[in-house]
Amino acid sequence: MNDPFRPWTDHLTLQNLLADWRPRYGGRPLFRVGVGSQWLRLHLEGEERAALWLTWLPGAQLVFATEGALPGAIRRALVPVKRHPLAGLLQDCTLEGAGMLPGDRVAALRLDRGPHDHFFLLHQMYGARGNTVLLDARGCLLWARHRPPTGLLAVPPPPATWTQGAADSPSSGGKEVSRLAFGHLISRLTVAHEQNYRSSLDRVRRSNERLVDNLQQDHEKAEKSEHYRRQAETLAAHLHEVRQGQDRLVVPDLRDGDPRDIALDPAQSPAANLDAWFRKARKAEKGREIIRERLDEARREAEKLDRATDRLEDISRSHDGEGEELADLLNDLLDWHAQHADLLPTRGGQATPTGRHGPDQPARPFRRYIIDDTFEVWVGRNNKENDELTHRASHSRDLWLHAQGVSGSHVILRTAGKPEAVPRAVLAKAAALAALNSKARHSSLVPVIYTERRYVRKPRKSPPGLATCLRDQSLFVEPGIHPGVRSI
Repeated sequence: MNDPFRPWTDHLTLQNLLADWRPRYGGRPLFRVGVGSQWLRLHLEGEERAALWLTWLPGAQLVFATEGALPGAIRRALVPVKRHPLAGLLQDCTLEGAGMLPGDRVAALRLDRGPHDHFFLLHQMYGARGNTVLLDARGCLLWARHRPPTGLLAVPPPPATWTQGAADSPSSGGKEVSRLAFGHLISRLTVAHEQNYRSSLDRVRRSNERLVDNLQQDHEKAEKSEHYRRQAETLAAHLHEVRQGQDRLVVPDLRDGDPRDIALDPAQSPAANLDAWFRKARKAEKGREIIRERLDEARREAEKLDRATDRLEDISRSHDGEGEELADLLNDLLDWHAQHADLLPTRGGQATPTGRHGPDQPARPFRRYIIDDTFEVWVGRNNKENDELTHRASHSRDLWLHAQGVSGSHVILRTAGKPEAVPRAVLAKAAALAALNSKARHSSLVPVIYTERRYVRKPRKSPPGLATCLRDQSLFVEPGIHPGVRSI
């Protein structure tokens, strides 16, 4: 979208949007709950077929409402997860409240199942991957996409959540905000599908090229079966001339009389050398036809991949990627996938979100910061928390930071598995937090080491908080909370 206004990133706009939901959708029962790997859809009773959406696609952590039937492309792209635990937990609920947590970009929905039985659905819309959690009235964690790193998503929302914001009239801003957010979702879905198809094709193409090269080499070897057979037959005719320990034999060919140089294994007996040459000939003769068939099949597969790639390029060029064209492009991409699914690798063994983070697992108490409204940072407050943060809570591709040469907090900069995509300015702000939470906090300039968390080790039987790095880099920063960094 070319529209510079991005309402899903503005707290006040979102606050007004959810305030608009309270009179419009409050008191309505849920008649169906759909959950996918990257989205949640709450269907509300009513003639307009309204649905509330929470999505957590990369770049599309959204809340919005839709009314009426969805475009066919969206229904095809958003495949629900069967028997998802969240759908069972929200069954027979009624929407009783909606709002944003005060001062934070976290949407909250209150869902009642009875006079004294209600849930709180919290949807975090910042950070590299966001989060969505379901709490009961006591604050027990019933389900979460990720275990909450702090207590923010582990307590029922304050009363102000349900009263803040200015509700729009039915014909004004709320629907426009949802329309823009829904368009952004379609845009991100389209980009994600196209990138996925292109990368899958590229992987299959590289694999097929390696297969063709290997089969061509095997076929060249198999084509030497006639040569191996003549070597064996010539050696058989002159076997009486071979002496133990001899490494080669030059004798005339039985068929044309030309000299034939036959390599021998000096460690083997003459008879064993003869058997080895006949085995080599039989193996080449047997594999020649099989290899030729496989090579022809691999070449046909390469032609199919070329045609599929050309068709994908044609689809991309035929749409300008704006407005309603996005839904058409997404639909064409899904059609392309249906036609070429046999060429692409199937995704097996994907884990389905099961809500394993239950009420017996409290939220982690780390300090938490957000940098430039995008990158989340965790800071340990003591040695025990440092161990938990570094060795259990963080991802292996997150960035680990620590003030060099002094004791201090372990700091984790969340990267969503892409540390190379973290801007240098963001890294410097995270390093400043590491310097601030160390014994060098009063220095004007502090060296801070950083590395991917997978290179951090805890020595055996070492005390809590001790860690070593297999590799690291360093930068000098001024301790403090720099502009663009806020505590959450």
